[in-house]
Amino acid sequence: MRGILYNCGGTKLLEEASPYCAKYLPGGQVQQDVAEWENAMWQILRSAAERAKANGWTIDAVSMTAQRSSVIAADEKMHPLQPAIMWQDKRTTEICSRLEQENEWVFSRCGSRINPVFAASKMTWIRENQPGIYERTHKFLVISDYLLYLLTGECKTDYTYGSRTLLMDLRNRRWDDQLLELFAVEREKLCELTEPGTIFGVLTKDAAERTGLFPGTPVISAGGDQQCGAIGQGVFSQGRTSITAGTGGYIITASDGVPSNLAADITCNCSSLPNQYILEAGMLTCCSAFDWFRRNFCKDWDIEKISAAVEEVPPGAEGLICLPLFSGRGNPDWNNAARGVFGNVSLNHEKRHFLRALLEGVCYEFANGLGVIRRYVKVADVALNGGLSNSRVFDQMLCDVLGIPVVKRGGADATALGALIVAAHALDPSCEPEQIFNEVHKKSVIARFEPDDKNEKIYREGLLRMNDWYQKIY
Repeated sequence: MRGILYNCGGTKLLEEASPYCAKYLPGGQVQQDVAEWENAMWQILRSAAERAKANGWTIDAVSMTAQRSSVIAADEKMHPLQPAIMWQDKRTTEICSRLEQENEWVFSRCGSRINPVFAASKMTWIRENQPGIYERTHKFLVISDYLLYLLTGECKTDYTYGSRTLLMDLRNRRWDDQLLELFAVEREKLCELTEPGTIFGVLTKDAAERTGLFPGTPVISAGGDQQCGAIGQGVFSQGRTSITAGTGGYIITASDGVPSNLAADITCNCSSLPNQYILEAGMLTCCSAFDWFRRNFCKDWDIEKISAAVEEVPPGAEGLICLPLFSGRGNPDWNNAARGVFGNVSLNHEKRHFLRALLEGVCYEFANGLGVIRRYVKVADVALNGGLSNSRVFDQMLCDVLGIPVVKRGGADATALGALIVAAHALDPSCEPEQIFNEVHKKSVIARFEPDDKNEKIYREGLLRMNDWYQKIY
């Protein structure tokens, strides 16, 4: 968990991080102790309050964004009944397969296909496999809902999270009775839906005592992490597009409404901005695939050594191919059975070839996602952010694979900046989000990458080859 204290101009005054790790269990189960999030939040807010007090600053608001589809079952006193089921968890695969024939109908109502990533099937799994837990569940919450409850005592969720459940009518922004019936979830076990980017509540006396912040401080739900990441990269109007190369990889573009030609090759969710939507093409492993390789095969290499090793290998990795589908494939086909593959391996390939092939495979998946996005909007360039974007080698590689300019503004804090922009607009609606964006990026270093024509041709062939391998294997 990360907390950043900003001033009104977007200058970073404090950054505090609290590490933790999800538990990966047999059968594709991924879970996490909810107390780790709670303890991390209190620690981060205490640090912010202490820094503010020492400098005579006033903290005007707390703005929160979080991952979107992990599920916490809480009892009547809002105590978690068990570890959270994380968004990467695969225990609901059988349930999703059982409901697959309903995919087209579900998508038409909520803008997402049935998949273990989304929250509804996790609730169904609890009902079918842990009836005692289900019976005792007062509310199903996502991470942000739970932490916001601890701060404000309010039990609500915003539309960005609701639109990731498979239970919300996307166009009317309310829980859908027929979807609730399909997944066998009672409406009373869900939180009240609310608009993101509004004041969610105010800091309670208890939360103030725990943190050192003032009671009554406004608390804002800025919406899901990918929605905020897009806003932090300037995705305000239709056609503006961003890529986040984080744990998962996401290409997001803004849409003024639910497209009339919306098809199940993409995901449509609510934006963090009022009355706006996002179109999203996602890949389930991005930085996490890179971290897996680094952890297992080059643990002692720093980022400079990794970059140097990648640059030693020519574009195309001398024929080595990687399908970076370690947790399945996201858009356009949501193939939960897909897995990571290295192919066309020969005796001349070394560790550095595998590393380059992995990064190229990630870029190819982004190119597939961009192809889906282009069915709905025109894209002239993309804004890039996320952990992998800290490597200029990767940034240029992605630019060459996509064949369009890639723009980077500032560091890798787009999600936090998005939460800042949403909060500033909530506190003063007369300030438009784009105006705030321009203000916070006044001093940002802007890097622009242009495609290399020679590399672009090599990568076009590589993309075709990777997709051909995918079709033959899956």
